[in-house]
Amino acid sequence: MNQPVPDPSLSQLQHWFLTVMTAPGGLARGLSLAQEHLGLGESTVIKIAPGKQSRMHIYAHGYILRLQECLQADFPVLHRLMGDDLFNFFAHNYIWRHPSRAPSLYDLGAGFANFLLQSQPQNTDGGNASDADLLLQFPIEVARLERAFTEVIRAPGLEQDRSLKTHNAFDLLMGSHADIYLPACVRLLKTSFPLLAYWEQAKHALAEQDLPAPPEPQTSYLAFTRQNYRVQLITLLPWQYHFLQAAYNNPDMHQCALQSAKETGLDIQALLADICLWQPQAQALGLLTTEKVALI
Repeated sequence: MNQPVPDPSLSQLQHWFLTVMTAPGGLARGLSLAQEHLGLGESTVIKIAPGKQSRMHIYAHGYILRLQECLQADFPVLHRLMGDDLFNFFAHNYIWRHPSRAPSLYDLGAGFANFLLQSQPQNTDGGNASDADLLLQFPIEVARLERAFTEVIRAPGLEQDRSLKTHNAFDLLMGSHADIYLPACVRLLKTSFPLLAYWEQAKHALAEQDLPAPPEPQTSYLAFTRQNYRVQLITLLPWQYHFLQAAYNNPDMHQCALQSAKETGLDIQALLADICLWQPQAQALGLLTTEKVALI
């Protein structure tokens, strides 16, 4: 006599549902994978009344739409720039290839800019980027900028720390050792377009047709920081960008100055003088500190 098949456990049902909802390729692929890996078919899990159809496609489609909405919220300017159809096409494929694995949807868009980059045709002629290549690069750089904005909002900031000391920057000219640190809420960007003015205007555009025209290509250096719970986007000079970039890996101020001089070709003594004058302003903007701040 055949023994009755035991009902699936709660853990099996949860795993089945997650597989069906998130599998790349959609519902049909998810059902196939769930059957293959868990030995559970749709008819085993879902009790469908005679003459009725399964409604699993509604849940699967709704899951993707909800995540698309989250990406639209994280990349509002990029969404308007690309338009609904194109943005949702890439968002849909991104979600399939990089399904959400974290409890917080904050992590969902972390790899979206890189996904857009990988989707672009590769320049195989070995030459400089053409105007068409730069045009394709523009949405990717907007995506990187908007992701940086999201990260700065969430990153630990300096709002609760009122005890940071200020070193005498002119000691640097005398060879004194001093360390600098980038707060966790600082992000640096090197872009092929001057994005600051464009992004500020595009944020207030109500529709795709209200967007300003993309700017002409021009290398730009930007920093995101947060002061008093407000995010600021600051245009940097090339030496300032490379100076701060070096501080990510080496807190020694003099070594950061040497790295900046190497990257920009500037005279190191002149650059040290510029750093001495700029450091108090950089600290006031929250771009750097002279004490390492513990992240709580």
